[in-house]
Amino acid sequence: MGAFDLVAISAAFAEAALDPLRWDTAMELTQKATGSVGALLLDMNGHLPHIPRSQSTARTHEAYVRDGWIHRDERYRLAPFLARHGIATDLDLFTPDDIAKHPYYQEFLAPFGLRWCALVKVAAGDVFWCLSLQRSIKQGPFSPDELAELTQLSSQL
Repeated sequence: MGAFDLVAISAAFAEAALDPLRWDTAMELTQKATGSVGALLLDMNGHLPHIPRSQSTARTHEAYVRDGWIHRDERYRLAPFLARHGIATDLDLFTPDDIAKHPYYQEFLAPFGLRWCALVKVAAGDVFWCLSLQRSIKQGPFSPDELAELTQLSSQL
């Protein structure tokens, strides 16, 4: 058995697909089931300001929209990689040295204690969604084993 409760996450997504009012609850469960500090469901094409997310991301998401980071989110550049592989991380785009100097990571994420994420492709017809799992600076990036498990999750969602 892996580190994450993929069965619970898949079930929460299935419930939310039937009842859209349950998406925030699904994000809460996903955050806990993955040991992340936040979980969000992003439209990779639309950059919508109102998205399903765990409550722990409220302040960060408010700043993300208010301060215009929604239009400067470097992680959207991972879309082609995510589409091909079903999973992507910051390290698919930047080196740790780049991250240590980049304004997105230092000016936006660092004040909230955040740095790392894993993006998991979610199939939804013609719409390109992804589950964004947030990790703190202290937690560090997702391990190769964790990413392999999240790749399995992508094929289930």
